[in-house]
Amino acid sequence: MPRCTPLFALLFAALTSTTASANVPRTPTSPSQPPSDAAMDASHAAYAQQWDTAIEQSRSGNTLAALIAMERLMDSPLLADFDAARRGRAAQFAGWTAAKQKQPALARLYLQQALQALPGDAYILSTLVSLDLNDDQPAAAVEHLTQALAHADGPLPIDHHAISYLQFHLREQPVQRMALLQALFDNGWKIAGTEPTGLWLDLATLQADNGRGDAIPTTLARIDTPAELIRLRSDKRFDRYVDRADARFDPVKAAQRHLDALRLSGLLDDDLDARLVDFSSTLLMLDRNEEVLALTDDLAEAVAEGQSPSAARAEWLAWLLNSRVAALRRLGRTDEVLETAKLAARIGALGPDDLEHQMNVAFVLSSLGKAQEAGAAMATLSDLSGYGQAAQAVIQFAAARQRGDAAAAAAARAVIVDQRQDARLFHREMLLEEGDLDGAAAVLIEQLRSPLERSDALASLQDMRVYPPLPGDVRIDAAWRELKQRADVQAEVSRVGRIERYDLVGSATSR
Repeated sequence: MPRCTPLFALLFAALTSTTASANVPRTPTSPSQPPSDAAMDASHAAYAQQWDTAIEQSRSGNTLAALIAMERLMDSPLLADFDAARRGRAAQFAGWTAAKQKQPALARLYLQQALQALPGDAYILSTLVSLDLNDDQPAAAVEHLTQALAHADGPLPIDHHAISYLQFHLREQPVQRMALLQALFDNGWKIAGTEPTGLWLDLATLQADNGRGDAIPTTLARIDTPAELIRLRSDKRFDRYVDRADARFDPVKAAQRHLDALRLSGLLDDDLDARLVDFSSTLLMLDRNEEVLALTDDLAEAVAEGQSPSAARAEWLAWLLNSRVAALRRLGRTDEVLETAKLAARIGALGPDDLEHQMNVAFVLSSLGKAQEAGAAMATLSDLSGYGQAAQAVIQFAAARQRGDAAAAAAARAVIVDQRQDARLFHREMLLEEGDLDGAAAVLIEQLRSPLERSDALASLQDMRVYPPLPGDVRIDAAWRELKQRADVQAEVSRVGRIERYDLVGSATSR
């Protein structure tokens, strides 16, 4: 399950971009309590100044002092003399500050007061989304986020990890998931400036499965990235909408167009963000590995010398280093692969994807044939989701089998089987490791029959350019190729999709 990161930093930016100042005119706007003299006018001015001071304290990080002041200010009868906009923003800031001080009940009280003043306000609803996520209330977060997106004047700056978390929460609720994705689509939401074409593919798939074929062409118009185009071409659900002879749906041409568009977007202007990671991933698909190294040489050198970026830049730098790992592996520089993966994990620890990068180190060790080191690296990880537990267990399963530890292998196997509904990929890999092709075929066919998993399964079966496997992958990659050619697998593929050959390299590299 994707992990959720708090949205408070995001919402701080949203709050500071709105008119959060509590300043009121010298003459109050409330007709219920008109000022009768200069003393009353002075009291309103002083009250407004106290709000400005408290808001500034909260912005600067002194949320304890700010909340103490805001509680008193929220209880003051002078608050009623603010106009609706200022009452709403003041209550919103008080709610955000209370949440930062881990007082969720008080935060909700203030945020509801804010919504009473400003019904349907997107920024207040976004603040509630933050509170819902931090209180582990995904259903409420979905409701508030959908409302916020519907009322927003422009794209909301919602963190993509939160969206991933909510998508996982809704995985068995296709209609609600489709509604949230549609709201994001209509809002023009992006991930750090990049179009989230993977999510739009999910939206189109849900539309195909839920009687919304009329909406699919509009959704497909915003899908132009090569990996997603391959998935569209491979899936018969989209045959009515995708002309595979049209250059628009040619993944190789799309990859080059995507690189050109990213260059024009200014991604090379010393800005570490999602666009640069997207650029490196597209270069990898086109097998332009030397260019990936050139793109990341200076960054890798700086990290190796001990430099550390800010948390905001760390997220994207870690994934850039991950692209570098793939390029080094393809160019045969395996002595550098592991060290670079460890650099990515060190930088990744500063951002929101820490566990993913630590796991990547273990998978690199496994591919290099160092199964025991891989198992030891995985053993250090804790507080994992069910999917994460299955990933951990599949590495430990292989390590246990290699050293002949039947009890440890059985324990790891049990974890994978227990989590198989959420982690069929690792269940299938475990069966391949065991040499159980009948079992692995049954799982793969189940994936192909699943509306949720079909796209991933078909993508993994496409004929891409490949590199020789690393030592630890030789046997399991051979088993995968045998699995792919089985008559029962091929029959199911023909029923729901197709396999085509592309002059591109897939993410699996040796499959």
